[in-house]
Amino acid sequence: MAQTTSINSELYTALLGDAQYAAYESSIARQLVTVFDMPANSGTTINVPVWATVGAAELTEGVAPSAADTNTTSVAIAVGEVGTYFPVTDFLRDSAHGNVIAELGSQAGRAIAEKIDNKVFALFNSITQSVGTEDSAITIDNLLDAIATIRGNKVTGPIHAVLGPRQALQIRKALVNAGTSAAPQVAGTANAYGSAVLERGWLGQLGGANIWESALVKSDLNTDSDSELNMVGAVFAPSCIGHVMRGGVKMKTEDKASTRSTDIMMSVDVGEAILQASHGVKIVGSSTD
Repeated sequence: MAQTTSINSELYTALLGDAQYAAYESSIARQLVTVFDMPANSGTTINVPVWATVGAAELTEGVAPSAADTNTTSVAIAVGEVGTYFPVTDFLRDSAHGNVIAELGSQAGRAIAEKIDNKVFALFNSITQSVGTEDSAITIDNLLDAIATIRGNKVTGPIHAVLGPRQALQIRKALVNAGTSAAPQVAGTANAYGSAVLERGWLGQLGGANIWESALVKSDLNTDSDSELNMVGAVFAPSCIGHVMRGGVKMKTEDKASTRSTDIMMSVDVGEAILQASHGVKIVGSSTD
């Protein structure tokens, strides 16, 4: 009997579940930004309201205060499709030792997650506030300066930093070597932090910001006359960037009798945009230092 879509529906259900789980668990960006669920049949763009800052005034007994201006602006986030496609031959599916469908589901989910992260991280360069210098290594001072800038803009919640691998390397080297140049009263602390970085690798938290490292941070900035490219990471609050998803991971299948295979298409509807640029600071640094 031919292997058709209908008699393998259980396998394709596993594929969808694996893909959705892998996409949600692998994406860094979805954990760090503000996520909006877009309902079906609501167009291709969602408008997110952004509230203006409202101030409070001292009141005088029996006197009505001036009315506060609570006008809002909005940010339009356009939604587009992201997905992966692969034809699975019956012969491959039936010959493989493992569960081809489930494994493809995990691969599809990771690919979708990477694309989501790539699209969100590409927004970093459009943040106007900036620290760091092209063709130079980023420093701990750059990170602390960025955090202070965001806090100065009245952001009190959690802050995240997403760095490219070379940028993270520069921070690790600075922390590991900090004890050799730190003042005697802080040398012990600096050495302890540097040792922890050497042992665990993960930077963890620095200056109140959670530090994340991703190879998907873009390395294409070059505004001077040389050919050296620079990475653009960012320090930001979740309110800086909005991410929209309509529904979950979707799957379509089509049986191909002539090729004895099944076409599988996994996709998701997503969009992203800067909501409040003042809640983020981009970090510019060499991609080679």
